[in-house]
Amino acid sequence: MTTAQAWIDETRDMLLSGYVEELLQLGDSTDSASTSLNVTGAASSGITAGVVIEVNTEAMYVTSVNGTDVNVIRGYSGSTAAAHVAADIVRVSPKFPAYRILEALNNDLRDLSSPDNGLFQIKTTSFTYNASQEGYDLAGLTSEEVQSIYSITYADPIPVEASEPEIRSWKLKRNRDTASFSSGMALVLYGPGWPGKKVTVSYKSPLTLVSGTVSSFNKSATGLPATAYDLPPLGAALALMTTAPIRREFLDAQGSHRRAEEVPPGAISASMRDLRMRREMRVAAEAARIAAMYPQNWQRNSA
Repeated sequence: MTTAQAWIDETRDMLLSGYVEELLQLGDSTDSASTSLNVTGAASSGITAGVVIEVNTEAMYVTSVNGTDVNVIRGYSGSTAAAHVAADIVRVSPKFPAYRILEALNNDLRDLSSPDNGLFQIKTTSFTYNASQEGYDLAGLTSEEVQSIYSITYADPIPVEASEPEIRSWKLKRNRDTASFSSGMALVLYGPGWPGKKVTVSYKSPLTLVSGTVSSFNKSATGLPATAYDLPPLGAALALMTTAPIRREFLDAQGSHRRAEEVPPGAISASMRDLRMRREMRVAAEAARIAAMYPQNWQRNSA
């Protein structure tokens, strides 16, 4: 699958390791406000008052059950209430709710965008060169969108194939007065362009977060290359696993009953260590791949 829903499924598969949760289906469509759902097979399922169910990325708290009619509190625990259609999967008491997995995926995309990890996407913006002007507003952009400038070129009026000379002397100034620079950024050019011709600015930008309906949000919209599609599920699974040992230490409730030989001391930490090593190796490999595509040019003046 090419959508973000595949990332949620991959993350859940890694975390559950073959464990199958109880799954039912909606009998009818519902809007984002209705507090009564028709759930096929609800009467003989594990759905009872006090249970949390999930449809797509929305968690709901069950208040009562009458046959196939399930009364709920919508948008439970910070998830977002949304419309759902008949036959959508109803997940009963999910161990790792989809909205939490989605949060972890987006947090990992933020983490991957850190300069320490070396992943980014290249975007472009443009403006018209004016010989009497030095500072240019990067209109329509925010400071968070522009990690750094990669290259600046200008259109050459001479009709030479692929002629696009580069401006090598420039400085990016942040936190400017928005009355003069709406973006809060001023790109000062110390090298000349061609009056009246377009200047193209290529810049490094963080990866785009998953938003909207995950079943239609394409992975490519994040800016990740296809070779790196395995990274967000790895990072999300690792983040969600960090809370796994906590339940074993509860004093007011006992965790799942397991024999000592099934879960020896350090088993959870070992799983996390292996996953972390795998992720670190993959991040390094993808960062090297991107660095080869967009090598640093130290002669440029940036800020």
